[in-house]
Formats: sequence, structure tokens, C-alpha cells
Amino acid sequence: MGATGTPVNSSVVSLGSLLPYLRMRIGDIDSEKYKYLDEWLLTALRLAMMNLQRYNNFKYLVDENGLVSRNPEYMGFTLLEEEYGVIEPSDKNIIILMAAIFVLEGSLENSAWNAASWKDYEISYSNLEQFRNRNETLKRLIDELNDLIKPPVKRLAQPKKRSLPGYKNNQYEYRDL
Repeated sequence: MGATGTPVNSSVVSLGSLLPYLRMRIGDIDSEKYKYLDEWLLTALRLAMMNLQRYNNFKYLVDENGLVSRNPEYMGFTLLEEEYGVIEPSDKNIIILMAAIFVLEGSLENSAWNAASWKDYEISYSNLEQFRNRNETLKRLIDELNDLIKPPVKRLAQPKKRSLPGYKNNQYEYRDL
């Protein structure tokens, strides 16, 4: 049995195995009082996997229970599943980064109403700095993700450069003068 109570199969892995890494990435490390529920983090991991489908051309298949398998139609895997598992090690950090961005964006949006700043003649209060810090953390995660993978672009096809038939090394192009 796996960490989340699901059967372990060599061709299927649970996203629950990435939970400790996601918690570490978002700073939710106090096991006595976690800030985020496991269900929400698993939802963020599923959403990250679904969002990354566009980036990696449907490399992995994810079901509603959070079970991941390799897409048998995808031919671009660089590592063997038997040696490195269903999710390639280089993809794990990308999935965790994307999920962390979703979690932190949601918590930043949710707590935006708590931002306040006021002052009178004697006392001043401001909690805006914590929101600036969280926004900088979110920007840093997005930059790190963009360094690891190129975002999908809106092109119909990849361009190919080659010579036009009949123009390069054409037998009629070079005549004896």
C-alpha cells in the first residue's frame, strides 16, 4: 500500500508522494498545525499536472483520484520507468513548483482583504509588508518555473528551415560562361 492508502503499481503513482515536498516548498512544515489541508494540496498537485499537460505534450495521464501514469503514446521519455519511477525526477520539481504557485496565489488572493494600513497621531499600523514579501516569493517561484521550462507558445507548427526545391544546387543555376 502507498502512503495515501492506494495500491502501489509500477505503472501508477499517487500524487500524495509529492505532498512533503510541496509542504516544504510553501513553508508549511509544522506538522502539529499545518496551514493547508492535504486535500487542498492534492487538488493543487492535480491542477498543476493538468496545467502542465500543455507544456509537456501530455506526457503524463492523471485521473480524478490523483493517480499518475505515463502516457503510452508519448515517445519523449528520457528515463526508464523501471529505474526512476513513473514521474521523471526532473519533472517532479516542475510539478511541485506549479502546485506551490497555485497554492500561494490562492492564499494571497484569499487574504487580500486582510491587508490594512492606518495611522493617527500616536499609533500607526501596517501589515502591507507581509503581502509584499508573499508577492515577491510568488514572483520568484514563477521565475524559477520559467527557467526550468519554456511556456507553451501559440504557434501552429514548429518552423523548419530548408532550401526550396529547384533553387539550391540547381543544375541549371551553374552554367559554364
